[in-house]
Amino acid sequence: MLSASKWSLSAVLAVLLGMACARAEEAAAVPAAVRFRLCSMDVDYPPFGKVDGTGHLQYLMFQTARVIKLEVERRIAPRRRCLEEIKTGVSDGMAAAYSPQRAEHAVFPMEGGAVDENKALGVMNYYIYRRAGSPLSWDGKRLIELGAGRLGVESGFIYVIDRLKELGVPYDDGAKALEPNLGKLISGRVDGVVGMMEEADRLIASRFAGQIERSGKPFEQTPVYLMVSRQFYQQHPKLVERYWQALRNYRATPDYRQYQLNNP
Repeated sequence: MLSASKWSLSAVLAVLLGMACARAEEAAAVPAAVRFRLCSMDVDYPPFGKVDGTGHLQYLMFQTARVIKLEVERRIAPRRRCLEEIKTGVSDGMAAAYSPQRAEHAVFPMEGGAVDENKALGVMNYYIYRRAGSPLSWDGKRLIELGAGRLGVESGFIYVIDRLKELGVPYDDGAKALEPNLGKLISGRVDGVVGMMEEADRLIASRFAGQIERSGKPFEQTPVYLMVSRQFYQQHPKLVERYWQALRNYRATPDYRQYQLNNP
């Protein structure tokens, strides 16, 4: 009888020990929280990006990160520094347009050897803005009545700058924000400005009403993606792919659409 009791106690201890080991192995299999260092630019690009973190794309990235249990740490820096930090791995990601040059040092969502536009965070619409009454216009293929003038464009807008280069159009990309470029337009330092529609229309209504107007058809439509450093992608490829897919999914949610409506 005593032997049976000892055997029962030994069996119980063995089972408990086995359960403890299994739980330890299970805990070890769960990866520690991963921190994603998101670099945000130090100027506003409303409504998509804002220094205070309330831009549409920032909300999309933060909310999606919560869904997949990803810890996001936001830092603020000039565009060129963000790009350099992505290249060196100091930052892990930023919202950016795709270019082959950037893809040499960073990773974008791809499909069939091309960037996957279905996983874009959003699309920026750019127009030509002119002084009120100016004949300058864009007909979808060429600039009309620019003459020997030049256009102002924000530094780092690679899609727009590449387009201007293809057209052989002189440009001034010395300003990193739209408002200084609109000031250059008013003062006659440039003859037109390429600006993001949502931001430009808001600025004109509040600061330059009656002085500046939008011209013609859209000049450029630029998809923007979550660009990820090669270092982070190499360490967490499945997590990054999951994040890109989750961003695509969350972009279609009623919550995100409501946020866009509430924060125009």
